[in-house]
Amino acid sequence: MSNATVEDETPVTGTYQKTGTFLHTSAAAHAQQLAPVLDKYPVDQGEMESRLPPSRTLNPSRFVPEVQPTQVVPMNLDADLAENLARQLRCQAIIQGSFAEASLGAYFPVSTMFENCVLFVPSAKRFYDLNQDIVQEHFPEVETAVVNAFIVPAEKRPYGTHAASSIALQIPSLVKKQLGFPTEYRSFHTALTPTPLDRQPFVIFEEAEVEAPNLQYVYEKMLEYGLDGEEKAAVDKALHLFLEGKLSELDLPTVRDFLMAKYWEKRYADTPSPGYYCDSRVGDALVFDNYRAHADGTLPMTSKDRLTIDLRCFNRVHYPRGMASGLDFIVDPEERAYQTKRKWASIEFLLATLGYESVDEFLRTVFGTSVRADSIDPFGLMTDLQFGIYNKSEYHLLDQNLDDHYERVERLYERIVKDGEYVLPDRARNCLNALSN
Repeated sequence: MSNATVEDETPVTGTYQKTGTFLHTSAAAHAQQLAPVLDKYPVDQGEMESRLPPSRTLNPSRFVPEVQPTQVVPMNLDADLAENLARQLRCQAIIQGSFAEASLGAYFPVSTMFENCVLFVPSAKRFYDLNQDIVQEHFPEVETAVVNAFIVPAEKRPYGTHAASSIALQIPSLVKKQLGFPTEYRSFHTALTPTPLDRQPFVIFEEAEVEAPNLQYVYEKMLEYGLDGEEKAAVDKALHLFLEGKLSELDLPTVRDFLMAKYWEKRYADTPSPGYYCDSRVGDALVFDNYRAHADGTLPMTSKDRLTIDLRCFNRVHYPRGMASGLDFIVDPEERAYQTKRKWASIEFLLATLGYESVDEFLRTVFGTSVRADSIDPFGLMTDLQFGIYNKSEYHLLDQNLDDHYERVERLYERIVKDGEYVLPDRARNCLNALSN
């Protein structure tokens, strides 16, 4: 299958070019953008000091994977598929725009992207199906792949510098045994629009060390590198909120990314690590290690959207004895039941945005009458990186026949294109209000 020709004026170089940006400055800009989340949480100064060094001994750890250089790989993506993906992505973005103000950042439980993308982008499954052989060729250890398709809108900036992590990577004993997280984690980050430097291309910091430290490690390292008064206060507060479990599920990833960004800002200040991009055609994927620092929100904004589809792929994750997923790290049965209820509520809201009257209506559409919400684990429908759930189950949606569901989605998208707008259904708004309380 040939590569797409939509917006295909940019030649493939197959080589990296420097962006002119550097990891320490890009990370510093992202940390500054994320820092206001800390203002939401008042803390008692005395209590905080008693729970941080030197009053407390930390337990730092770090996972360092085997390094794989980033590659440029052409994916199976013809012009029709690329056009359908672009159309569906724009409709999906309109839906998310109807409730985005209720969210924080892109990665949150009711995002229409990341693992939830399978519900909203019919052609994402076709892309997934068409490229299994390519993924297997370049990442033979793959066990699970999920699709993320998204837009960096014109006159907006992409999410800033970050890297993958996991609940288990915060626990030194599990890091030592390599349990609870992917030891190999690749992304096939595929261009749906050309990515010249003036279109905010995807940036990878190829020369920086590939690592996955826990936040106690990055905190100790930052103290070694040196922090001024205001920086030290913000970093202290962020680690305290994280270690004491005071963060909401929405804010926890943001605070983690803040601390990682400050770490890179300090670590690479004296040894600048340049950003690289590839001037790609539609259909070319950057295949990179997700534990490598990537993304850059400091490039000049563009008047054109950047569209991307990404296959995020993991090797099989092994868990401690008696555990089946990261959800088992929640030992309190009431908290576990609450998080399962929240997951169903999130899925119910997302389905309500597509016009479903219930989760069971959706399950009947996909699985027939044999599957009901009270008979399956909602985390089995899609992976959930926030809770460290990586291995796919028998209900993994990307492996199902979703034709009937996607016909429904396409009918909705036809109405959105025809009407030029999307109005969030009352039922969806009620579900969102319930989630917010």
